[in-house]
Amino acid sequence: MTALGVINLGFAFLFGILAIFNQEVITGLNSMIKPMKFSLSIGLYGITMAVLLQYVNNQKLVRNYSIAGFIAMMYEQFAIILQAFRGEKSHFNYDYPVGRILYVLMGVAITLITLYGLYLTVIFIRQKTYAIPPAFALSIKIGLVLFVLFSFFGWTLSAFNQHSYGGADGGAGLPFLNWSTVHGDLRVGHFFGMHSLQVTPIFGYFISKKSSVNSPKTYIWVFSIAYFIFISFTIWQALNGQPFIAL
Repeated sequence: MTALGVINLGFAFLFGILAIFNQEVITGLNSMIKPMKFSLSIGLYGITMAVLLQYVNNQKLVRNYSIAGFIAMMYEQFAIILQAFRGEKSHFNYDYPVGRILYVLMGVAITLITLYGLYLTVIFIRQKTYAIPPAFALSIKIGLVLFVLFSFFGWTLSAFNQHSYGGADGGAGLPFLNWSTVHGDLRVGHFFGMHSLQVTPIFGYFISKKSSVNSPKTYIWVFSIAYFIFISFTIWQALNGQPFIAL
């Protein structure tokens, strides 16, 4: 997982440089931006997992999951990068045989690693002992559950065969993120949901360190529920054709 994180953060820097000079556009966006965004996201996922998985007692399972995760994520990156250099979409691409095969295999890889992540989450939740404060352990459990849940939400985007709702993909969007500013965009909820993996454990870590807090678990539950409601609201917005931020 550390290797996955470091490699992809390196990719993000590389694609950031290439984006400056690149002229190719895919669905209205510099073709190097998507590989850069996914590199950042996968890099953050790898580094986060490298930190959190050390608290799972079954390290053999962790090792196997890490290998599987490395393979799945690097294949996704391969497909995204290849299509970017070919000037074609990597997601929702059924127009040509190559794009169709790459996208379907990407879906299979991500589904399998998400199911594996669900199994790992269950194992972590059912642990008898933890080497960390109970409140921090709770925040990791919640973060993993939300991460898996909103990873599966990605299938909603596949079902619609686009990430926009109420309009076509492309068009006006927020800088860099490119979330639509004129209609609904399901990527918003998917993004915030998957990054529960970082948000709730970070909150849990700091709240568990505060000796002045008498019931840190209560704070973690309240924060997590509020965050879940926020994510659900962004999904409701998107399904009602409303942009997360209208410009």
